[in-house]
Amino acid sequence: MGDRGPAAGDGRGAPHRDAGSRPTLLGRVGIDTRALTVVLGILWLVDAVLELQPRMWGTPFVDQMILPMAHGQPAPLAWSIEQMGRFLRPDAGVWNFLFASVQLGIGVGLLVRRTLRPALVVMFAWCLGVWWFGEGFGGILTGAATPLTGAPGAVLLYALVGALIWPRATAPDRLAVDEASAPLAQGRLGASAPRTAWAAVWAVGGLLLVFPANRGTSSVHAVLRAVSAGQPAWYAHVLGTVAGWTGGHGVALAWVLALASLAIGFGPLVARRAGPFVVAGIALQLAYWVTGQAVGNVLTGMGTDVQTAPLVVLLGIGLLPARVSVSVPAGAFAWSGAGTPQRVAARPRRVVAAGGLALVGAALLVSATYPAGTAADAAGVAPAPAPAGSMPGMAMTVSSGGTARPATGTGPAWHYTGPGLPAPETRLLTAVFAATERGHAMQTAHCTAAPTVAQEQAAFRLVQETSAAVARYRDLSTAVADGYVPVTDTAYPVIHYVKPAYLQQQYVLDPLHVQSLVYAITPNGPVLAAAMFLMPRVGEPGPMPGGCLTQWHAHTNLCVSDQTGQISGFTPCSPGMHPLVTQEMLHVWQLPVPGGPLAMDPSDLQVVEAAMMAQQQGLAPLGAPGAPGA
Repeated sequence: MGDRGPAAGDGRGAPHRDAGSRPTLLGRVGIDTRALTVVLGILWLVDAVLELQPRMWGTPFVDQMILPMAHGQPAPLAWSIEQMGRFLRPDAGVWNFLFASVQLGIGVGLLVRRTLRPALVVMFAWCLGVWWFGEGFGGILTGAATPLTGAPGAVLLYALVGALIWPRATAPDRLAVDEASAPLAQGRLGASAPRTAWAAVWAVGGLLLVFPANRGTSSVHAVLRAVSAGQPAWYAHVLGTVAGWTGGHGVALAWVLALASLAIGFGPLVARRAGPFVVAGIALQLAYWVTGQAVGNVLTGMGTDVQTAPLVVLLGIGLLPARVSVSVPAGAFAWSGAGTPQRVAARPRRVVAAGGLALVGAALLVSATYPAGTAADAAGVAPAPAPAGSMPGMAMTVSSGGTARPATGTGPAWHYTGPGLPAPETRLLTAVFAATERGHAMQTAHCTAAPTVAQEQAAFRLVQETSAAVARYRDLSTAVADGYVPVTDTAYPVIHYVKPAYLQQQYVLDPLHVQSLVYAITPNGPVLAAAMFLMPRVGEPGPMPGGCLTQWHAHTNLCVSDQTGQISGFTPCSPGMHPLVTQEMLHVWQLPVPGGPLAMDPSDLQVVEAAMMAQQQGLAPLGAPGAPGA
């Protein structure tokens, strides 16, 4: 087909190829609307494969992927998500198979030309359901969502790209140049829709970045620390290093990223060449992807999609022209078409851009008037004061469904109301705990930063998921049968059991693979006092998804018996014993101890007393004295 003259058109005002045009890299490679559709289909197939991972076939699929989405949501949304979770949980494996099958069907449907339109229709319906129940509307109603972690949600981007690639009734225009030649411009919605969609995605992201909960001094640091939980050691180290670079710079980073988002988003609406803005956007999204989005968490075995960044990258590539005109003066900010700037600005897209920028700018100014508050402030909850003697930052208050409530635990008014312990046992518990505390080494000494909303929610999920996972070990014999062995002196009233098989990197802070269980031995039998996470190696720092609510510590002055292999003394070690420095550890208490469920170390006396009170109140089983399997 021959080239047309400069004045030729397609009847819709789109410029056509002429002697003064040339193909771009996109055009030379042959990336068109069909190529983007194929990539979208492949992404759906990848999601289907991720849905078939081993850990997705049981209740963790519901407990860790759906129910947590209710936390911090408005009450109606939280209720609907919780009801869906309860409906799916009894047959989680069956539903998981059906969900994977739907995604597989969508992916295959997009790859086959004949089934493209039906596949897109199914995809739109599926995306709505997943965005609601699986992503909680991307968390944007919680006030803590941020594009750094994938807001406004991957499935929303799937639907957006799907709408833009919806095929025209007529064949694609092979002669278009500049903006009209972009792959997504060849879809049913035309040339302006992709750039408008790009601007909307980045504008929403920019606004979310400056929400009060996301622009605290440690907000970015907390996000990166949170997503490092459960990652392989090398990746967790990378995330921890990046988190260290951002420490204390959360406010500046939030505003810089927000303003960069606005420039990236609205640039293609007002500039003739979208390329520089798209390239900048792709670079920033890839940075988000390998940091806050943790590559979709696929390395943890619990990722269900590739996250938002690849979809934004796909959207950006679809904005780039396949062929550009060289008869118009070059320049990223050269206005397209002829006429004065006033005439150009009068074009509908420029009006949309100006109005959008004005609205977003006003929203940014309004957001700036609200201080970056603590987690409790953002949730509308006043934090409870820390109990006397507890570690700073350990008071924990959470909000779910718009209703404030304290996490399982106690405040400063905690006191023992049960029968008195024998004086010798009281003295023993007090003396041993005092000696233990002399070797107590915090991973994050003087951690006092108030938790963000995201950190508060992460801590809440950790407590809930861990408590649900270890509930079956309330009977010590069950734990012993499952491979937990005592590593502390079994003659002492507080005994630590460890499952060596769980001391692996893939099980770091995994509620389904708790490395250690702590039992308090009372006259009425053993009581599960705490689940305790251990890092695989000595000196390796533990992730802190809840910020200062999830602090790790180690013990540096313990002695291990050469005969029994159990910890039964303190340095300097007696003959027949050798010194031990422990791995970093984090407790999730299963008893109402002072400081709440994530308290550092209530005294051993308080742990035993809490166990006895739990038995009196029917919260812990009554059994025969002693420690089975000791």
